[in-house]
Amino acid sequence: MTAAGESPPPSLEPSLIGRLVGLSADHAWLVAAIVLIAGAALAHYVSRHFAMTTDTAALLSPKLPWRVRQAAFNAAFPPERSDIVVVVDGRTPELSETAAATLAASLAAATTVFHSVQQPDGGPFWEHNRLLFASTEDVKKLIAQIVKAQPFLGSMASDPSLRGLADTLSLIAKGVNNGDTPVQELRNPLGALADALQGLAAGQPPFFSWQTLITGEQPGERELRHIILVDPVLDFTQLQPGKSPIAAIRATAQRLRLDAAHGLRVRLTGPVPLQDEEFATLAQRAGLIAALASVAIVLMLWFAVRSPWLIASILATTLVGLVAATALGLALFDRFNVISVAFIPLFVGMGMDLGIQFCVRYRAEHGAGGQVRTALIATGRTMGKSLTLAAAAIGAGFLAFTPTAYYGVSQLGVIAGLGLITALVLNLTLLPALIRITRARGAAVRPGAQTAVIDAYVLGHRKLVVGTGVVAAMVCAALLPLVRFDFNPIHLRSATVESVATLVDLMRDPDRSPNTLEVIRPDLQAADELALVFRQDPTVHGAHTLSTFIPAAQREKMTLIADAADLLDFTLNPLELAKPPTDAEVIASLQRAADKLRQVSIEDRPLLADIERLAADFAGLARGTPTARSRAEQMLIPGFVTSLGQIRSFLHPEPVSIATLPPELVRQWVAPDGRARVSVLPAGDSNDDAVLRRFTAAGVKIAADATGTAVYLQEYGRAVVDAFIEAGLLSFVAICGLLLFALRRVRDVAITMAPIVLTGLLTLGTCVVIRQPLNFANIIALPLLFGIGVAFHIYFVMSWRSGGSHLLTSSLARGVFFSALATATGFGSLWASSHPGTASMGKLLMISLVWTLASALLFQPALMGPGRENVAAAGATS
Repeated sequence: MTAAGESPPPSLEPSLIGRLVGLSADHAWLVAAIVLIAGAALAHYVSRHFAMTTDTAALLSPKLPWRVRQAAFNAAFPPERSDIVVVVDGRTPELSETAAATLAASLAAATTVFHSVQQPDGGPFWEHNRLLFASTEDVKKLIAQIVKAQPFLGSMASDPSLRGLADTLSLIAKGVNNGDTPVQELRNPLGALADALQGLAAGQPPFFSWQTLITGEQPGERELRHIILVDPVLDFTQLQPGKSPIAAIRATAQRLRLDAAHGLRVRLTGPVPLQDEEFATLAQRAGLIAALASVAIVLMLWFAVRSPWLIASILATTLVGLVAATALGLALFDRFNVISVAFIPLFVGMGMDLGIQFCVRYRAEHGAGGQVRTALIATGRTMGKSLTLAAAAIGAGFLAFTPTAYYGVSQLGVIAGLGLITALVLNLTLLPALIRITRARGAAVRPGAQTAVIDAYVLGHRKLVVGTGVVAAMVCAALLPLVRFDFNPIHLRSATVESVATLVDLMRDPDRSPNTLEVIRPDLQAADELALVFRQDPTVHGAHTLSTFIPAAQREKMTLIADAADLLDFTLNPLELAKPPTDAEVIASLQRAADKLRQVSIEDRPLLADIERLAADFAGLARGTPTARSRAEQMLIPGFVTSLGQIRSFLHPEPVSIATLPPELVRQWVAPDGRARVSVLPAGDSNDDAVLRRFTAAGVKIAADATGTAVYLQEYGRAVVDAFIEAGLLSFVAICGLLLFALRRVRDVAITMAPIVLTGLLTLGTCVVIRQPLNFANIIALPLLFGIGVAFHIYFVMSWRSGGSHLLTSSLARGVFFSALATATGFGSLWASSHPGTASMGKLLMISLVWTLASALLFQPALMGPGRENVAAAGATS
């Protein structure tokens, strides 16, 4: 007796698959024992040999032209070993420079934790020659400002203490009264000092900049930020290889009190912090997501099969198959990569689908009672061919991925293809054995009123349903050129973690963007000529060669600086330094300065108000505690000492030529064979895909042999997309060929594949409408969606070919519906991940599975129409 909507029973002649299922049921305990023991052995193998690489560079063929260029560039100019980038920001230039130098020195001493520590803008060369890289006008301006600051610099250079500052102000007050000191030159310094001391007395953070006082200008970001490049000792046996070096940097910064309370912020970015924090982001909510996925899958399985024993049997079969497929992947390729590891959700989704289809049909065959063995054999006889054809077609489709140049996709295809064959075998052997052992009960199929209404509407309005699908497909096809692939891996990471936020912050400065174009030319002259061409392009912020480090107008600047050095020599380098003062001497000097300042009489009322405030501040410090005076000295004097040292250094530059540049700097820009490098920086925000795309396109037009990060990111993304397109086309052809061989009718193959094409177009069209780009993470979900879709449509076509009618009311539709829901709710829970890439994968899975269900349950039944045998019977009757 066939339930409504089911396919008529095939011949009762035992089929090969029916025999296999019957044999497994007859020897259920033996089959279960053998498979489970083998599964345990394979699990042991996996636990001992599991390995995975996150090196995405190894996933593409090194013979690709852009990779050949990249390798040639890296050979000529080995990249700096800076796996950790330490960014030091300070509230004042003095704080940031001192902190960066102190931290770099402390880290360099820890040779067991760090291979090397570099400060790119530090060292003797930059300390002495930095002023030469400013414009001539800026040099003149700075020198004039330093000369104006002589009243402060002179006396304090010989007594760099709070006493020295108080004595300096006493002399200035006397000079004002005598008319020896220009009043207008005191407005900024005295006002700044008064503000700082009043803020200190009010409990505000004590940050004072002598550089700002001298120049009269607020410092820019460049002056407040310094970079330290660290090459750490990594432990690749750990999930977070950089955990120890990162902890050491943070502990050192804490020990040195480089924190917000002291006007400083230390942040880490670079490859190692990015990778380690990405792992931490992935781990966030991992327990919640796993729990949600598990509950959702079990719940959907319950709705599908309504039996705890059947649920347990499906999950056990899927788990054994997953272990076997994992062992197979390790045996073939030694380790997984970030793409091939996607076989796990793919296998779970497809493996559970095979199990759900088998068990739903078993329940229908078994009914409310009857023999378990008979129902299992009938299930094998009725569903065996559909399951086998689906698994074979999808397996062939995945194996067709093998020829692609993207090794990640190629390996994914091999593991998934062979894994599906494993899943099929287990669902036709282990699953029947477990069902026989547990004697799970069945239930007769009772079509719901709603499904019957939908089925009647679809079959009664076939032209409308098919026409709607065709129109939707045409609209989505028109949207395909707007599908966007986001090739920027930064967009797959959480913007809230420190490493990503710091990198994005750095990238806002065009001079520090990592997304550069790199070009090699035969010599420095050719490199300079090319750099000049690049600088004319509006997408280019700057183009650097070794010549960039040779300052222009050196003779004029050095003359200006030498004159200033002669003028300020005795001011900056006093013959004798005062001894450190006692607290009593500090009190006396503060009181004396307060008295002298109160005696000043000038007509400039705002300046007089600042002088009176400063006098009150000094008098208050004189009356205050030693701690208050110590805090004032800590706020004012270290920064002065730093600024004084900087002035002394840059007033004694040396002529800069290629011969005098630091050898390590020269090696970064000129190879030993004389070839020279051109490094081109993008204008605008290089974290913006559109900006980077325009920059790269313009750069490649200027120099077709350009390489660098900008080219790498886009070519890598293009190679991934091309590989998936190639794999999709090869898979489509392979599946069509296999279906044609099995079904023997072109029309039936077209009916099977048309809904798959529709699903793909609807998914991509939806991505355009909701502005969801494809990326390196969510594109991995496409093979799973493709496999699930192919399986569903094969099930329906095979049932239709056997004469099944009103398929929406059948157990098959029930199995398809709940299989899709199990996959959607299980893997769609990834949408809740804190990791943007993982969340986008869950989002794309949900979108595609919705369209997969719609095309399988609506479009395909309308496309097929009544069952073949029903049509033939109707024709014979007429």
